[in-house]
Amino acid sequence: MASVVDVKRRHESRLMKMRGVVGVGIGQKDGKECICIYVEEDNPKIRSVLPESLDEVPVEVVVTGNFKAL
Repeated sequence: MASVVDVKRRHESRLMKMRGVVGVGIGQKDGKECICIYVEEDNPKIRSVLPESLDEVPVEVVVTGNFKAL
């Protein structure tokens, strides 16, 4: 299995182009590394197009709202 960093790099650009996605990172899910996909709102339409895993690495969807640069 590829490292979680490699998986993030491979998919980040495509994920960031998806409507409602505001960020992609690395986190923990059930004690294991995962890809975190940060979304503006908890919307079933957004969730329906997001993967449950990427290259065998689990995905965690995190609702954050918009990010604002300071």
